[in-house]
Amino acid sequence: MPAQPYIVTLKPKRLLLNPKFEGYKLKLFDDRNRLQHFPLPPPGITISRFSSSKLSYKEIRNRIHYNHLFLGYEIIDRKKIFFYFDKELYISMVEYDQTSNFIITYRLINIPQFLGDQMHTEARDASPSNLEYPSLKALSSTLLLITNGSGTIFIVKILSDESNGYYGEIIHQTDINVCSEGESEDNDRFNRVPFVILDGKIVGEGDNAHILFSIYYTVPKQENSNIDNLPKNDSRKTLFDISLLKMSLDHPYNIQILHTLRGNEIPLYYNIDIHGDGYVIGSNEEYDIIKRSSAQEFEVDELDEQDNVAESTQDVGVKEAKSNNDDKMAPYIWTQTSTDLTICFQLPPGTPKTAVHCNFTKTHLSLTINIDSSTSNTNLLPQSPIPCYAFTPLFDLIDPSSSLWTIEPKIGLLTLHLEKHHHKTRWSHVFQQDDGVFETIDPNEFAEFRERLEKYTAELNDSTGNTVGHQGILDALRHPIGHEMEESVDFEEHAATIMWIDLNGKIGAKTSAGGHEFISRQFESFDEQKLTDDVSPMPSICLKLDVDGLVYTISHPSKPLESNASPLIMDHTATFNAFAFVQASKREKNFVFHDPNNRFVMILEGKHHAYVYWHSEDRVKHNEQFVVDFSEKIGKDTNIIGVQMISSKEAMIMVLASDSVIIIKLM
Repeated sequence: MPAQPYIVTLKPKRLLLNPKFEGYKLKLFDDRNRLQHFPLPPPGITISRFSSSKLSYKEIRNRIHYNHLFLGYEIIDRKKIFFYFDKELYISMVEYDQTSNFIITYRLINIPQFLGDQMHTEARDASPSNLEYPSLKALSSTLLLITNGSGTIFIVKILSDESNGYYGEIIHQTDINVCSEGESEDNDRFNRVPFVILDGKIVGEGDNAHILFSIYYTVPKQENSNIDNLPKNDSRKTLFDISLLKMSLDHPYNIQILHTLRGNEIPLYYNIDIHGDGYVIGSNEEYDIIKRSSAQEFEVDELDEQDNVAESTQDVGVKEAKSNNDDKMAPYIWTQTSTDLTICFQLPPGTPKTAVHCNFTKTHLSLTINIDSSTSNTNLLPQSPIPCYAFTPLFDLIDPSSSLWTIEPKIGLLTLHLEKHHHKTRWSHVFQQDDGVFETIDPNEFAEFRERLEKYTAELNDSTGNTVGHQGILDALRHPIGHEMEESVDFEEHAATIMWIDLNGKIGAKTSAGGHEFISRQFESFDEQKLTDDVSPMPSICLKLDVDGLVYTISHPSKPLESNASPLIMDHTATFNAFAFVQASKREKNFVFHDPNNRFVMILEGKHHAYVYWHSEDRVKHNEQFVVDFSEKIGKDTNIIGVQMISSKEAMIMVLASDSVIIIKLM
């Protein structure tokens, strides 16, 4: 393999593009005959609350889009298997019989959140914000790989008997040591960092069979702030580690970390090669190798320079950011890392999210707050000026698609999270014209700002008399700024980078710079693939090209015909006409997946709707669109929290709500 990775060029095929396409025509969906609703048995599902003040917006975004429904292997023919974690952290198995159209749910086993010696560790004292959602990967029809969200991994075996049906047995559990480069593996400081499973497979045959799996986790703040090239005042920067691990299938279930990557993003795509040669990872950012197994006979790469940020000459800790007029409160407080800005505005307590109108281009901010001054509650605390920025130039370029705003109505806290277009460029002020608002460098200043608001608004309820809670925050988080732009305003987004990485952490191939933006990946499927000894197929992805969504198959030649062949093959096989344009208009996208056979692509938006866009091989002017409304089935206050494909052949989808599952028959 050459020293430098192969550069894979994404080549759209002209024959698969349709310049004559005009749009989608709405076709009524027969929900009476093609939509089934099945209530879940008690205790149902409760998604843990988290505080937006303790997580980066990348972590928040990932939790909002977390898929809580997991696919399993068939145990009996035509009985499809799925899993979810219920309110009491039991693994529940859903068996859907395609012949009878009936569902049976089994509670397999309880997965403990914390284990014995974890009672005195950081993990036991962690708040829900520091934990991850539990995750699951089916390794076979009877074997599951599971995490509890607090740093422990389990192997669960599915058993059955005539009286109880299916049940589960934990055959192994262990904490995973994720200590970083330069740390002793005996050091317990970072041992139980919460992590999530990205993928897992049983690879090899006979005595050589083993589990190959990958996890990601947020780099602990202590470690993050100790990176040599990272300034002390930049400890808020959020980094993610992705580790590839190998586990034996028999007692004592030895685990070895093969290598660890580090980057600024959680992967958008991750799939381990079925032969166990390596994996394909896709993200908006490239990753650096920071750790390799000590058993490997080569030097560990040095960690690339993380940041090149000029030292600030401002004094740390401006207690009250003030404008040039000392008699007035500053209109906002702000801080920055090498990649993003955070700006906080104080609004009147009780300001609803509908009052906020925020729009971004690459170069300008437009922000107005429409509130009735006669009814807003402003007597509880000194009020900052109501923000009003009409197409105001910013100090430097931003990436609108990666930026978002949040509002917490109860305390009147509006926060903008802006992604810098030029990373490592330090802003001296927020706007092109200096307004005299100094940067708040000390992170404790933001905590004090929040505490001050909470102190004066502790008794404040919203206009309905109910305290604004977690769901209100979630709804606000689902309003990315980039989607609120005028259609005439263009902007630049990150191009996705797809890479092949072998077991040693060597990047064998990656897509060329200036590629396409990521839109979706195909529904996960355990249906029989066209697997050969020479080529390993992987789930396809949909990437943006102009207004279209282009589907690329991904494969790895396990036995290449030429010794210098690329280990990553990507081929344009289908086009969802105008889908890049259509999906950009959906403001509250929860999940976006496309059919493995490229017949349709689905968007689950908000709480109640699924949008289905059909694909035709012919160059037609119009394709069909379905809109599936769940509100009558699940109620208006129930959230959609997961989705999986039941059958690729029959185009059947299972949607998970907090108290039920819905079966959609698209054909």
